Amino acid sequence: MKRLFVFTLMAVVMFTASAVFAQMLGNPAKLIEKGQIDVGVEGVLTTKQSFSDYRLNRSFSNGASDSSQVGADFENDAFYMATVTYGVLDRLNVFARLGLADGGDWLDYQSGNNWKGKLESNFVWALGAKFDAINLDNGFGVIMGAQYLRYDDRKVKDWQSQETGQSASQLGWNTNDTIDYWQADFVLSTHWTIGAFTPYVGAGYSWSKVNYEGEWTNQDSRIGWIKYDSSFANSNKFSGLVGLDVDIGDHFKVNVQGTFISRTAVSLGLSYCF
Repeated sequence: MKRLFVFTLMAVVMFTASAVFAQMLGNPAKLIEKGQIDVGVEGVLTTKQSFSDYRLNRSFSNGASDSSQVGADFENDAFYMATVTYGVLDRLNVFARLGLADGGDWLDYQSGNNWKGKLESNFVWALGAKFDAINLDNGFGVIMGAQYLRYDDRKVKDWQSQETGQSASQLGWNTNDTIDYWQADFVLSTHWTIGAFTPYVGAGYSWSKVNYEGEWTNQDSRIGWIKYDSSFANSNKFSGLVGLDVDIGDHFKVNVQGTFISRTAVSLGLSYCF
């Protein structure tokens, strides 16, 4: 309900106010001028991000160890971000973002042993830059951008078996799992400004990596504990995006963007430039 309320509110704002920079690279359609500052807020919903199969390593309290091939998806992960962009030069902007990652699911796939865990709320930050490669008088332009996004020690709780529907706690397990996540994006986008509207499309390379550590301790001391560790990366590195900036006057903008292939995401934002 919280996520639905936030995105409904921001959809209303789009028709009455203005925008930040879109999820991947922050207001990618146009740069601000040298010495200007743009501040804004945005909401991003990543409905699905798939990862390549990886080796899940296990060590047991009895001294044994093994590993298995596992697949993973993150679904319905929301990001609520505040952003500050600064115009270093007319053709070069830098930006910093702070916010909250909230409410996603981790789906873990293994033949006959599929699990789903809840990704807890966690602090997230990002840094990036944009360069105005081409900017013609007729409104056509090309932007190059890069961003590094990261969060650490995000807890994963409420694991549930997808075969039986039972939770890990119902099966006698106390769980303690955390992930570190980083994401690097490099994008080339083209835009065409027509009055107050700036539609744009882009393509680029996106690399995401997850480092996982966990320990499951059974309530039966005879079973003991299992420790887990692994690292895995996103399965699709190519990114496509399409979006729209709307300048509604008085230094305000609204923005909507969709991101595809590397992950499926939609963002809505509001920003003010001064």
